[in-house]
Amino acid sequence: MSQFPPPPLPQPAPFAPPSRASVLSTLPLEPVAYHQMLRTPRARWWKALLAIVLFVIGYLILSAILQLGAVGIDVATGRVESSALLEGKLTLTPTLLLSVNLTNACAIPLSMLLQRLFWGQRGRWLHSVTGVIRWRLMARSLVIVLPVWVLYVVIGALTASPQTPGAGLTTESIVLLVIVVLTTPLQAAGEEYGARGLLNRAAGSWVANPRTALILGTLLSSALFMVAHGAGDPWLIVFYFLFGVGLSLVTWRTGGLEVAVVIHTVNNVVLFGVSILSGQDLSAALDRSNGTGGPEVLIPMAMLVVMVAGVWWLARRTGVVQTFRPEAAPMTSPAPPIALG
Repeated sequence: MSQFPPPPLPQPAPFAPPSRASVLSTLPLEPVAYHQMLRTPRARWWKALLAIVLFVIGYLILSAILQLGAVGIDVATGRVESSALLEGKLTLTPTLLLSVNLTNACAIPLSMLLQRLFWGQRGRWLHSVTGVIRWRLMARSLVIVLPVWVLYVVIGALTASPQTPGAGLTTESIVLLVIVVLTTPLQAAGEEYGARGLLNRAAGSWVANPRTALILGTLLSSALFMVAHGAGDPWLIVFYFLFGVGLSLVTWRTGGLEVAVVIHTVNNVVLFGVSILSGQDLSAALDRSNGTGGPEVLIPMAMLVVMVAGVWWLARRTGVVQTFRPEAAPMTSPAPPIALG
């Protein structure tokens, strides 16, 4: 009979409670796409809902303060008659255009503030899954986006019906052009940080399935983006919704907001710039009431599809980082957010 003791039975591994770093993580614990960056251990369904509501309220308050202030300045300086305002006639003056652009620009800090408040994530994680603005990606995408919009302008000029020539460049039109060039990029970026950034990701935090989260975030952010533009024409309503969908897909494929900001900026700067240089009244150019749209809206829709396809090719060819990797980022925030549950 052997004198050696029997081998010890395997013992179950001791229970290891979740680390404090994991419990307090302000970032996802596993690889995720951009639209699920807010699905963290701190995510709660009510936080996302409240963040969306507060964003809308905050945006409306900022809009009222800045734009009503601009109208007040125009009335006080005699640029706009108060009687015209009572009749519902609003002229897009340089002051009002600047206030509109600054209102949308304020959506950037507003989105970052709400993200930090409810999820503890620093504002830099709104830029991209890498936590930084990828300037090289923006420059590369501009090579694709700008020629497409130039082609759109050329097609529009060739297919448009003859119009009475405008008054040419005036002092006011030059001021409008300067405002467009300097502040429209901020306006476009603000809309992207709000819609494709905070709103898209807040809705995406509600579900675990990546595809469902992408669909849910895209539909909600695109619907709010469409409503925010106040279009009353069916063609324009569809255009703004599809524009939002296209930029949401671009954001998902590139893992950040950079290319969406480029597309949005080029679209607005080119169209506003052409309208000003051709002597058109911007108030009429921004009229979105029923009957102002038509089948010609299919042209920018087609251009959008071309741009999305081009960006898709660029991202695949250059190996753009699309996914957040926890191992490449700090898992906790040095300053914990306000406790909300």
